[in-house]
Amino acid sequence: MTSTPDGTTILIADDQEHVREALALLLRGHGYAVVLCASPGEALSAAREHAPELALLDMNYQRDSTSGVEGLDLIQRLRELDPTIPIIALTAWGNVDLAVSAMKHGASDFLEKPWRNDALLEKVGTMLRRAAELRSSQRVSDYERQDAQQLQTRIVPQRHFVTHGVELFGDSVPAGVLGGDYFGAWQPTPEVLHFCVADVSGKGTPGALIAAMLYASLSTLCASSNSPEIVLAQAETILRNQLGEGHYITIFYGVLDLQSRVLHFVNAGHLPPILRRRGGSIESLAPTRPVLGFLLDTGFRSERIVLGAGDRLLLYTDGVSEATNANGEEFGSEKLEMLMATADHQGLSEHYAQLMNNVRNHAAGKLTDDATLLLIAINETVDAAASRLAGQMRSST
Repeated sequence: MTSTPDGTTILIADDQEHVREALALLLRGHGYAVVLCASPGEALSAAREHAPELALLDMNYQRDSTSGVEGLDLIQRLRELDPTIPIIALTAWGNVDLAVSAMKHGASDFLEKPWRNDALLEKVGTMLRRAAELRSSQRVSDYERQDAQQLQTRIVPQRHFVTHGVELFGDSVPAGVLGGDYFGAWQPTPEVLHFCVADVSGKGTPGALIAAMLYASLSTLCASSNSPEIVLAQAETILRNQLGEGHYITIFYGVLDLQSRVLHFVNAGHLPPILRRRGGSIESLAPTRPVLGFLLDTGFRSERIVLGAGDRLLLYTDGVSEATNANGEEFGSEKLEMLMATADHQGLSEHYAQLMNNVRNHAAGKLTDDATLLLIAINETVDAAASRLAGQMRSST
């Protein structure tokens, strides 16, 4: 047998002392440390204290019982302490049904009593090697998951800032470790604010990679033009050249003039943002063109509206509106409009929390798609020039 690592500890749980001692003698003779337990309670306490690398468990701890109920419960509780620990169930010879039940409850393998020493040692060695490989793989996966989460946070960080009387708050909740939603906000010059919310084709890692490319493109392109048509046309060309056909992005991209409060925007197939005016009326900013990815030669248009003091704008992705309850009913844009209409005096972070709490409660905490919300508010001290322009634009429509 190959040599065992120093400090490898095996937990032995059996109510018969001669069985415990026989197993201990065999395993100690091959370099293992052992912890002996006579009951499930002792085994759980020992597992918490010693963190063994493997467990050998008898299935019956009452002389008049052959059901294995105590052993099955012990397997499950050890699994809760350490999902990776190998567990070998010790069953009476010929008790196949109990062995199968043990495997279903989380045992890694089983061994019949009386056992053959060579078979037991071979099984222990195999289980320990597999567990070491699993733990090593899990450490790598945990590292990769942590690295991926850090990358996702850099791409889609929570944002909350105020500039020139405009407040913005946004956050994104991926359904898994990585998500395909994206939102961004930039102020390339003191006079303008660029912002967007996007939903890319593909979820998980593929979606996150496209979101990362979109982030890299837009964060650079926003400094070259204040035209949302030009920015998105250039981003579409870059993404198409890098990704080829078959990858599409819905995106709302807005450029807000911080002096005039004119919002110049393109909605490329994205869910219509909800605009709540100061007086309580609700408007929606419908798509102005299809999704990114088709490289359209025509049909690329934008729109302009003026935002006034007290107005509030909500951008979101379908992970919010399509969150479903146990009956398959979606949260829906109507509920978002209702929550927008009743948020006159809430700060943006509190408003965001209210919206997401309602969505989570509707879905019983189980979001099946990435969920992104971006809120923008114009404070009450809008300048006179913006007010005059707003009146002129509204009177001309």
